[in-house]
Amino acid sequence: MENLVIITCALTGGIHGKEANPNLPEQPDEIVEQGIAAWEAGASVLHVHARKPDGSNTTDKAIFAEIHERLCTETDAIIQLTTGGSPLLPITERVKNVFHAPEMASLNMGLLNFFIRGEQVFFPNHRSDIEHFAKEMKVRGVKPEFEVYNHVMLEEVSHLLSLNIFEPPYAVNFVLHTPTQGGAKGTPQNLVEMVGRLRDLPVPQDELRVTVSAMGRTQLPITTIGLAMGLNVRVGMEDNVYYRYGELLENNAQLVERTVRIAKELERRPATPDEARELLDTRGRKQGQLPEVIHDSH
Repeated sequence: MENLVIITCALTGGIHGKEANPNLPEQPDEIVEQGIAAWEAGASVLHVHARKPDGSNTTDKAIFAEIHERLCTETDAIIQLTTGGSPLLPITERVKNVFHAPEMASLNMGLLNFFIRGEQVFFPNHRSDIEHFAKEMKVRGVKPEFEVYNHVMLEEVSHLLSLNIFEPPYAVNFVLHTPTQGGAKGTPQNLVEMVGRLRDLPVPQDELRVTVSAMGRTQLPITTIGLAMGLNVRVGMEDNVYYRYGELLENNAQLVERTVRIAKELERRPATPDEARELLDTRGRKQGQLPEVIHDSH
């Protein structure tokens, strides 16, 4: 399975809205429709945020439950719910998505300042918060993806791994070029340095499943470099609303389709959802059904 690549599609995100691209999916029908199309195009993981009717971010239980259930029913993709949500949402709200017991959930690994519509917004991911999220994921069998915005956050990953909360393999996503103070820019040098620093983690390298994502104009070059380096990749309208300079995306599937083409040119085959499950060791789910809910007290 060495030539396989797991392609994640981040469908909507928590920063920009339809003011950035009117085709950005915000409501459940839009998110599900574009999620199905992205899966059909070759994405094996769908990264999910949700919005209120006015387009603002939410962790509303009913809205997330609808999106989660519909995507599980209509695709066999791994559904990865966000616990980042938005810097504007409090920790007590962001953790609620773990209670849906998805196969995977994102887990942000450090502190940042976001710049949202000209405002500076602190994004709290204190060590105590990270450990709280991790324990809630563990008892429900949720596979975390560690979201790493700079090389220093790998030290936080190292700390979390030292607690032996999770078992291998460990999913890591390098999130580059975010509109933040504290996040690394989407440059080849930063990507190569961060990959090199994986050697400092207290686990064997073959226990890591590493993805790279990059925002805006850096998405295409950085994910292409990541493909050439043997990494998994994330694309989607959460990270980028343009297909090329001056041309807005029509949907998320366009980005997945392009990524599939580039991967095949590099002789890497997009993993099916079940192959991604095997590589990531998620707990899986039956076709057309939600993942089984478990509660491990250990």
